[in-house]
Amino acid sequence: MLAILLRNPLVAGGRISPGAFLRLLHHELFSSPFTTLPSSPNSDLAASFFKTSCGLSPSAALAAASRLNMKTTENAESVLRILASYGFNKSNIALMAAKQPILFSFHPEKCIKPKLDLFIAAGFTGNFITNLFSKYPSILTHSLERKLSPNLHLLMNTLGGDRKATATSIEGSTWILSLDLKNRMLPNIETLREHGIAGASIPKLVKLCPRALTQQPDRFRKSVTFIEDMGFDPSNTVFLNGLKVMAGLTPPAWERKLQLYCSLGWSQEETLSAFKKCPSSLLISEEKVRKIVAFFVENLKWEPSRLALQPILLSFSFEKRIVPKYAVFNILSTRGLLGTNMSFSTLLRMSESTFLKKYVWKYSDTIPELLDAYKVKLDNAVAVPSN
Repeated sequence: MLAILLRNPLVAGGRISPGAFLRLLHHELFSSPFTTLPSSPNSDLAASFFKTSCGLSPSAALAAASRLNMKTTENAESVLRILASYGFNKSNIALMAAKQPILFSFHPEKCIKPKLDLFIAAGFTGNFITNLFSKYPSILTHSLERKLSPNLHLLMNTLGGDRKATATSIEGSTWILSLDLKNRMLPNIETLREHGIAGASIPKLVKLCPRALTQQPDRFRKSVTFIEDMGFDPSNTVFLNGLKVMAGLTPPAWERKLQLYCSLGWSQEETLSAFKKCPSSLLISEEKVRKIVAFFVENLKWEPSRLALQPILLSFSFEKRIVPKYAVFNILSTRGLLGTNMSFSTLLRMSESTFLKKYVWKYSDTIPELLDAYKVKLDNAVAVPSN
């Protein structure tokens, strides 16, 4: 390329400045067909394998081939045969090839078969195994001895040998198999026991929030102590929900939540009280909290701190639950059909079927606009993402 440019009359004659020469060189390098390097034979071989044998599209096959140096297809074909013998179909294999092409460079008998056998020996069904590994083929890249085997057995022991619960936990949090659970989960389980939490609560926490139980032991111990000092009852599920929330909030995030509710008129005591009643209230986005508080203040004339007594209301969908139900509540209360003891918060807590039966269908003949108002608000919410 440089030689070609030097033969340019302007360059050869010295009639082009150094800056212009560099711009010309840059243009030629990044726009001319000379910069398109031919694919290597190895790359062509891999792309052909992924397209023909694994069923990938040409573009997906090229992308997979770029991540794997394949000199021969012999090993890759052996991997295919192993996967097929365990029940992986063409769709499964295509997913695995697209997501984790490196698997086709693994020794099939040493690096893939033993990992599949581990799950079979543990009693998992063929469908679970093929679905799991085709969706999350990176699991097969983890060490059998250091990660998969000890982690799978520890999980099953913690969940009382319940394969269904173990399968659900793995599918929901596949990353858990890549951790050092012996030095993460076991110390945290011991911390729970020290605080009087054992029995069914520990398996429940694994299913509810494995991320909480796999925190760094020091941080987990502080979270348990903090929750207990606040007065949470260790025998109550709310205690576990509190731990789940603490796992999702860093100290700075916790402070921001306190400042948010303080800015809305809650005292720190009211905020902590709301957290005890409904821990998840501290995970709700600031935008949603402000929107709901403003709605209650404007339409129902509530003081902001009143919501601290019923923080569960903050968790309801603003567009799909609060606004449509308020449309019905407003019409019925204006006509004096709700009585003095029926509050809007009670309607909000009702199931959809009960609410429709008691407060929409019941009056739909005498107040036709009632259903229209509810339906319009609900239909408008369909186009709005739920909060």
